[in-house]
Amino acid sequence: MGFKLEAQGLEIELGIKPAGGVYIHEEIIPRMLDQLILDIKQNNEVRNPLIVDRNTSVVLDGMHRVAALQRLGCRYLPVCLVDYSSPRIQVGCWYRVIQDWVSDSFLLEIFRSLGLSIEPSSFEAALKELEARKATAALFTMKSCYLVRAPKTDIVESYRWIKRFEAAAEGEGLHISYEMEHDAEWQVRSGKAPAALLVPRTTKEEVVQTALSGEVFTHKTTRHILPARPVNVNVPLSWLTGEKPMEEVERLLVEYLSGRKVVRLSKGSVFDGRRYDEELLVFR
Repeated sequence: MGFKLEAQGLEIELGIKPAGGVYIHEEIIPRMLDQLILDIKQNNEVRNPLIVDRNTSVVLDGMHRVAALQRLGCRYLPVCLVDYSSPRIQVGCWYRVIQDWVSDSFLLEIFRSLGLSIEPSSFEAALKELEARKATAALFTMKSCYLVRAPKTDIVESYRWIKRFEAAAEGEGLHISYEMEHDAEWQVRSGKAPAALLVPRTTKEEVVQTALSGEVFTHKTTRHILPARPVNVNVPLSWLTGEKPMEEVERLLVEYLSGRKVVRLSKGSVFDGRRYDEELLVFR
């Protein structure tokens, strides 16, 4: 039994799981993994737990932490267990924002070079086409909006096309950031950025099915929004090596967390250099 908290109508449980007992749903980026391994070794702790569905053991957030701890030889993982079927947990996505001032035609040519078709659209119509899975993506610029279509594919393959565009754009010297949907739209409408690539949202069923099949989405496919997210848990790395039985490690974790104060930060707060679109449960 782990350490339980109530998070705006959703029970979350901080605990321990075997390192080989979870399923990731997004790919691992080698350079990000290498940096995370260095950070964990330097701090000798895992700051934030993985977010894991208690019913399927699918990792919702923390793919690189799973890989890093496995690479470090850890037998256990610090987790935050949630009921993924709860309507309190939502799935968003990350829009790709172009940070360099280039013309619409320059960006459209990148899509055409990949063999993708382009069609003018309104912003509202593009969102509906993405929701209906009738478009692979949509390019939203300060002046226009365009639907981007690939040969008929499933959602996993659609994100592979999006990744190909990112690689081609970066090959042209462009810089891309990943932003929450409303932030990306605001950046373009306010003139802070020239364009954003709108992408489709996955469903919870697609996340679970993909993970359990052993397949993975590309990086930054999903953005899971919880009623509240625990951070700054700081689990000592030495607890995760497997030298102690897992039940004893979980008991140590519960005792450790019971002696700490939980500070709640409201939605939109910035913590550790990142703005969160959910309430934070900060352990002090």
